[in-house]
Amino acid sequence: MNPTTSVNSEQVARPLRILVAVHQLDLGGSQMNAVDLACGAADRGHDVLVAGPDGALVDVLRDRGVRHMHVQLDTMERAAASYRRLSELTRMFRPDILHAYELTPSLLTFFGPHRSEGIPMTMTINSMSVPDFMPGTVPLQVCNPVIAAAVRQRSGAVGVLEIPTDCVGQTPDFPGDDFRAEIGVEDDELLVVVVSRFARVLKQEGLETAIRAAGRVAPRHRMRLVLVGDGPAMPDLRALADQTNTRFGREVVVLTGQRPDPRSAYAASDVMLGMGGSLLRAMAFGKPCVVQGEHGFFRILDEESSREFRWRGFYGIGDGGTGEDTLVEQLDQLLGDEALRKENGDFALALVRQFYSLEHATQVQLDWYDKVLAEYQPPSLAEVARTASAVGTWVAERAVNRRRGTAQEDYFNSAERIRPGFISGVPEWFDPEPVRLVSGDASPIPHVRAASRMRGRPSRLPVAPRTHRPNP
Repeated sequence: MNPTTSVNSEQVARPLRILVAVHQLDLGGSQMNAVDLACGAADRGHDVLVAGPDGALVDVLRDRGVRHMHVQLDTMERAAASYRRLSELTRMFRPDILHAYELTPSLLTFFGPHRSEGIPMTMTINSMSVPDFMPGTVPLQVCNPVIAAAVRQRSGAVGVLEIPTDCVGQTPDFPGDDFRAEIGVEDDELLVVVVSRFARVLKQEGLETAIRAAGRVAPRHRMRLVLVGDGPAMPDLRALADQTNTRFGREVVVLTGQRPDPRSAYAASDVMLGMGGSLLRAMAFGKPCVVQGEHGFFRILDEESSREFRWRGFYGIGDGGTGEDTLVEQLDQLLGDEALRKENGDFALALVRQFYSLEHATQVQLDWYDKVLAEYQPPSLAEVARTASAVGTWVAERAVNRRRGTAQEDYFNSAERIRPGFISGVPEWFDPEPVRLVSGDASPIPHVRAASRMRGRPSRLPVAPRTHRPNP
């Protein structure tokens, strides 16, 4: 591509070439989001190349006919080699737009082909906060309104694209009997299921609470807690599960390990527990849900709580403690009331189909690409210098903290970092469209505009015409 080509001149309607750079392709929320949207764009006729490390999601890309090229983008420690490889791929593929996910790919893309080749770029940060050192001119997407509201002043656009979920391949009639048979569950047993990456930050605290709560709920209900996934916290979770099972003399807690396709686990559940993208997938199966957060946060998803979750995302921060008593009470309530489970599951299904479907999100993403292309300006030397200085300061401070033993793992997802936005009330001006319930209908509900009505606030996702510039 010629860097001097004007984005706004002689535009023609045609498919885009999109290079998507991801930090990981193992199972996990952000990268599954990236793969889903990349495949969605390819399904609509666009030419998509995904660059990132090898992982389980490479098979998904291959099955969907989307190309993958190996680039190690999961750490800044290999920055020089990754920078060269990403630049080589860009020159080979000649994309119209670069879409980077998370910190390392975004920085390498900014300093590399965006700066040197003059290719328009957008970045998606699905962490719970956005670092101040990220380039301020690059159009940014985040996954819920409260994060967007907390982003520092920047010259680049900020858009909200909630993590979407597939409402076609994930439906209430998806079979779950094989999963129940695999783990030896009787027909009259109730399953509380978690599908998650077992990360130490964000996840471990709540998962341990779930195991302890299951030990208290099990005597009153014929139930099991099933944890589907893997990750750094697995040894601790397995030890706690073993203790619980030994105490009861039966398997109250089941750890299945990671499953590349966990749909049967979702389908087999009677109650789902989780956060973020995992919970949205549970909603697509029409399951009653308990939202897990940190510092003791657990709350049932229902009509009353939905406005809060549509503002903050499906996550929360509690007042402290483990929240075990709260979770026990909520599980007792759901496990003991089949009608309530049905009511909450129907509501969750309607909510996800109207506002979080992959089909709609793909269109929002493509409209965002139009906006990025229409408003593209090359990065200034001042912005490159500011970003380089800010990143250098952060890297140096992190190195010092590591030597001192004071470095905080996954700081930008830490409760301390994000607490102010997540404990404040939902603004009065946030007026989301109501959920339209369709009783007894398992077919997809027609999609409506996903963005909430924000009274007195400008739209964050203006829609541009579907026109694109030629690729010389």
